Amino acid sequence: MVSLSAFLRLTRFEHAIMFAIAVLIGEIIAGGSIPLFSFVILLSLLVPIFSEMGSFALNDYLDVESDRINKREDRPLVRGELSPAFALWFSIIALVFSTVIAALINIYAFGIAFIFNILAIAYNYKLKDLPLAGNIYIGLSMAIPFLFGSVVVRNSINFSPVILSIFAIAFIAGVAREIIKSVEDMEGDKKARKSNTLPILIGADNARKFAALLYVVFVPLAFAPFYFGLKTDIVPLALVAIADLGVLYLAYVVFTESTHSVLKKARNLSLLFLFIGLIGLLLAAVI
Repeated sequence: MVSLSAFLRLTRFEHAIMFAIAVLIGEIIAGGSIPLFSFVILLSLLVPIFSEMGSFALNDYLDVESDRINKREDRPLVRGELSPAFALWFSIIALVFSTVIAALINIYAFGIAFIFNILAIAYNYKLKDLPLAGNIYIGLSMAIPFLFGSVVVRNSINFSPVILSIFAIAFIAGVAREIIKSVEDMEGDKKARKSNTLPILIGADNARKFAALLYVVFVPLAFAPFYFGLKTDIVPLALVAIADLGVLYLAYVVFTESTHSVLKKARNLSLLFLFIGLIGLLLAAVI
């Protein structure tokens, strides 16, 4: 019998929920209001959930040896709680299901889901082993939900400047966060996968400094959606400012610290600060 706890850790279910929330935020901002709950809206939230769950399951299936070397005892395949075969078959079913239900929304949603799920497979098999390619994919995975949410409610790929600026913000944060993770995973990636990730290519210190620079770029960019038309109310601006201060702190930490525990904490905090900023942008779209 499959352990629920192990299954949730295999699929990183909390990440899947966050991606669904990002799609909903994209729908709200693109539509200018909270959409009425409907079957299409439900499907649009299930697409990122199954896509992310399938991608993470495939990641753990292919990375089991690397995770053992990196002593990732939080991984259920490393601990023997789930079988590699289960992870592989679930990933196939989840990615196919995600693509199929996207086709029920509209052609643009299907196109995004299809292309992105193909990229997810390519990332897990090879792109993650290449310098910057894997980092760029993860950045896209954090940014694409906002474009997806927009095509759901507008049935068009004519994206607004506000949506495109939020896409850019999430992309930069995602790339920076994944570079930090690449630094954490250097040993296992090099030994088990023969990877040539950015930290392996240019060194961990240079990779950390590059990630810190991306966080600095994030700070002024976070206010771009207000320039392009979001309402400049005090509460949304304050939340974005709080997120910016947090990201500036992370830039300092990543630039100056190199221990795995500190980098992992910084990587986790980056999601919190990004979420605070997104709540600010969401409020600006609906108030």
